[in-house]
Amino acid sequence: MSNLLVGLGVAGGLLAWMLFRYFDTQEKQQKAREAQRIKEDKYKRVLERAKAAEREEKLFKAQTGHIPSQLSLAKEFELCNLREALYWYLKAAEQNNAIAQNALARLCRMDMEDPEGEAKSRYWEQVLKAQQREPAALYDLGRYQIRGQGTEIDTETGVSNVEAAADAGWLPAQLFLGDWFLSEKNSHKDPQAAFMWRVRAALQNDAKACVKTAYCYQMGIGVEKDKAHTLYWLERAAELDNTEAQLLAARMHLGTAANDAAVAYIWYSMAYVNGQQAAKVERDKAVQRIGIDAILGVQNVANTIYKMIKQEDSPPLAVIQLLDRIYGRRGYRPSREVLQALATGKDVVESEIDDALLIDDPATIDALPKVDTTEQRLDSELDNLTWQQGSSPAPRHGQGAGSASGNGSSNSASAGEHKSATKEYQDQTWQASWNTFFADNEDR
Repeated sequence: MSNLLVGLGVAGGLLAWMLFRYFDTQEKQQKAREAQRIKEDKYKRVLERAKAAEREEKLFKAQTGHIPSQLSLAKEFELCNLREALYWYLKAAEQNNAIAQNALARLCRMDMEDPEGEAKSRYWEQVLKAQQREPAALYDLGRYQIRGQGTEIDTETGVSNVEAAADAGWLPAQLFLGDWFLSEKNSHKDPQAAFMWRVRAALQNDAKACVKTAYCYQMGIGVEKDKAHTLYWLERAAELDNTEAQLLAARMHLGTAANDAAVAYIWYSMAYVNGQQAAKVERDKAVQRIGIDAILGVQNVANTIYKMIKQEDSPPLAVIQLLDRIYGRRGYRPSREVLQALATGKDVVESEIDDALLIDDPATIDALPKVDTTEQRLDSELDNLTWQQGSSPAPRHGQGAGSASGNGSSNSASAGEHKSATKEYQDQTWQASWNTFFADNEDR
């Protein structure tokens, strides 16, 4: 019995000790876990404060123009807040960061809440292209900036980019500047600059530029009015197969001598062949000033000139020089040096060209037309003419195209008509004769 009690006592003591150890261990573990939790909470709070401080620092840096901070913030917001991401990418892109510009080109069109999102994407795509300083890309970027397409209007920067493209010889940029400096949208008009850019474009053998240069001389835009200069540039455009120029050149020859009527007939014929129905009616009136015995010769000249115009490898000014030789014309024919000077925007006294006016830039010189006398070509064309009056040559140096120009009263009448026509030219506005030109300007 006593042994049983002793055994039970020992077992009870052992159980009590085990229970004590168990609860003691549980308490210690609980305290350890609590201590660990407190420690982790403290660490977390410290870490959060550090992150908050870091973010505040990043935000501060981003607001003060730090590009890496701006890119970091934009990347954080890209998946959760597109508008905020675009905001920070824009900040970096405005500092010419290519990563941000690429991101804007990609993301702007994804902003469904922005009606100009697509335009903004195209603008930033153009910014990236223009980084290579290619004239075409600079021109397109400049137009975006001037018009405010996908960006705020920045006329100064836009014009600068277009001018860079124009200086590199990009024809559309030169044409644009020729119109821009006369545009009502431009608060700083500059007729002289408009004239200069139109001349540069015209010297690239662009027909519309030649017409617009002629218009400057016609209306006195950036240069003195001058009928001879107007006619020269119109005929340059006409031989480039510009229908409007052919019609205008024909009209400007009316009211003078028989030779001029013959030239008018030729240009009317070119315009009519190109679809100007009004040219046929006016040509029929012009033919009345040409002698009946000369009309077939004039028609042969017209046929030859038509072939020259349609021939792609015809040299510049070949048609003008051919008309000069056949009809003895002595009009305005600027030298290469004069054209170079006009292309630089300098005032030129054409009878006194200083060597200082010459262009030094090889690229600009190469862009100017090489004015060839084309003697061999002209002689060939003249030999091919079939004159219906036997083998008699074409009338030259003031002789009527088959008319009795030796008559003194006829010469006097022609001189009177010429003087009257010149005065009429100086007084008229000619607005009705430049319909295509005005329509083209409105499109721009």
